[in-house]
Amino acid sequence: MDISSLTPDKQMKLQYWLDVIRQCGASGLTNRDWCEQHGISLKSYYYWLAKIRKLAIEDLPRKNHCTSTALSQAGPVSVEPEFSEVSFPESTSSLTNASAVVRIGRMSVEISEHISDELLVSILKAVQSC
Repeated sequence: MDISSLTPDKQMKLQYWLDVIRQCGASGLTNRDWCEQHGISLKSYYYWLAKIRKLAIEDLPRKNHCTSTALSQAGPVSVEPEFSEVSFPESTSSLTNASAVVRIGRMSVEISEHISDELLVSILKAVQSC
């Protein structure tokens, strides 16, 4: 789904929830505590978090979606590997309750509900080439 194809009302609602999710993530509180303090239903929070993550994934360019015309016009392509620094918590016990697991071949990435937007985008960009 292309975000620009949404009605202005739906775009505003999406922007509202994106702001809510960013504020919650930046607060340092758990999602439950932040939502309680701001009178937001935790169920609604997670619904919109999942919806926004899905939209973000759909917006990522796909490696295999290049047309042969585009490739022939572009000429030879030199692809340099990209690396992202990822820090892990001291204890991996927090990962056992992952909100999402991305599996590509033998690789598995467990994503916590407390992941920052920036780290999620970095991870998705890194695995899109797999």
